[in-house]
Amino acid sequence: MLNQILTPEKFAELSEEQQEILACASLARFDTPQGFEGFYGAIHGNPMPRHCRAWVREMYDAHEKGIGFLLFAWRGSWKTTTMVQTFTAFRIGHEPHKTNMIVCANDLNAENITKAIAELIENNPMWKIMFPNVEPDKDRGWGAMGYWVKNINYSKEEWSQKQSKVIDPTFFGGGIGSSILIGKHPSGVLAFDDIHDEKNSFSQREREGIIRKVTEVLLPTTIKKKEDGMLSTWLNVIGTPWDTDDAYHVLKNTGQFHFVNAPVMKTSDGKNGAVYIDGVNRDGIVFDDIVGWWDLAWKNRFPEQAIIRERATGKRSFYKMYMLDLLAAKSTRLKYYTYPHENVDPRWAKYGGVDLATVITKKVVPDPGRDYFSMAYGTLTPLNQLVIYDGVFEQCTQAQAETYIANAQRFPNWQNTVLEGDGIGETFYISYMMRNPGARVRMDKTKGKGKVYRQEQEMGPWLETARVLVSDGNTPYLNALRKALDDFPEGNNDIRDGLYWCCKAAPMTVFRNEMSEDELPQPVDTKKKQKNPFCAIGRRKAAWN
Repeated sequence: MLNQILTPEKFAELSEEQQEILACASLARFDTPQGFEGFYGAIHGNPMPRHCRAWVREMYDAHEKGIGFLLFAWRGSWKTTTMVQTFTAFRIGHEPHKTNMIVCANDLNAENITKAIAELIENNPMWKIMFPNVEPDKDRGWGAMGYWVKNINYSKEEWSQKQSKVIDPTFFGGGIGSSILIGKHPSGVLAFDDIHDEKNSFSQREREGIIRKVTEVLLPTTIKKKEDGMLSTWLNVIGTPWDTDDAYHVLKNTGQFHFVNAPVMKTSDGKNGAVYIDGVNRDGIVFDDIVGWWDLAWKNRFPEQAIIRERATGKRSFYKMYMLDLLAAKSTRLKYYTYPHENVDPRWAKYGGVDLATVITKKVVPDPGRDYFSMAYGTLTPLNQLVIYDGVFEQCTQAQAETYIANAQRFPNWQNTVLEGDGIGETFYISYMMRNPGARVRMDKTKGKGKVYRQEQEMGPWLETARVLVSDGNTPYLNALRKALDDFPEGNNDIRDGLYWCCKAAPMTVFRNEMSEDELPQPVDTKKKQKNPFCAIGRRKAAWN
């Protein structure tokens, strides 16, 4: 390929950097792990990360044995870019006559991946050097419903005859529930990429639906070898585990996948390049669970500071999304700090948050099948911390709920109340404001984020970093709130959600992010891209080792 473009004389005239990228590109002719690494480097302008190279070798071994490849990897590890997007493009370059299917949690994610592959094939100058014979076939289709390529080494008639039995596009993608996936039979790659997310997997019932779709509908579409029944299709399942009964674990337990578990770091004895993490956050809080010696999977992009930063977003999410330790994540409550109730000054500014639920008639004994009205009272300390000092938690009628909200307006220095505006909340808010014009109440919506998600991902870090504190006072509300935080993710969601909306009522200065740019993890190569495609890779020889 390359020797058809450059003569030895012209190659000798190139700079060392240009020769390096062409040498990298020349590897792409080989359908091997090393060939794919060369393809990756030429296409993206930077070497494949060391941890990704290890995954690629494992993937090739799995395919050689005729079984699937299953990878658990931490968020931000470039698993999608490497193992799904770039590898599918590499397979298309080598086998343009085959079909490839990408399955994600939703249509948008799948569309973004297929668009990136299409952009690479159509416009990346290095593609034209490595696979000059493979071009878009826009006559057959080049869009969201599927992309076709053609091998121009054949005449139009020859290629049409060669593809006469192929009814599926060269590559296409869809969400796990998309009808576009039905009836397709990928002969090249079938890639599952992060098919679980917070919208489709919070409950066991939702996870079971994903499992049925994967095992009963999509896996049977793979192509098997006639001689031994082993996989001919590259079957790659890439993701971050969601729960111990999710589709990833079901596939793992079949024994028909080569499994690789790749957390962001592993415990170490302090030797061979290990890093000591002191666990000290910027505000002085120490995360004891990450203090010690660790082997970091990707030191350049996830150094000690980045590990602490991700840990500060919440212990539960950190162990789930970065350490891939579901048992540790499940055993983690929402950590919080208490504030001495006797130190709360009634003159401080006050805020409220309401998770609305009402009953038609209030009963002496609470109805176990009904939700609770929850209103949290918060106050702002001179140190700009929000202290939850009391609240209301009971089953009440609409009139009683309105009374509780109205009474809070009379507290000294009351600022505002935030009411959840989803469902009946919006109707309640409109009618309340019509009867109480000028009330210091505003409505906010969840924008599709479930209770557990927003409590864990948003409120959890506020509690753990002591931006939000809970009074140690002995009141029915505070006792119920502390129990609900200790029981997370079990226990009562309504009282935790009242706290969440109280946090949303507080000034944004409570939750400001003070991390400076020089504390953020920096990419390996910060050189600006040059227009000459042969100069796309900066000389970072150490990074290739």
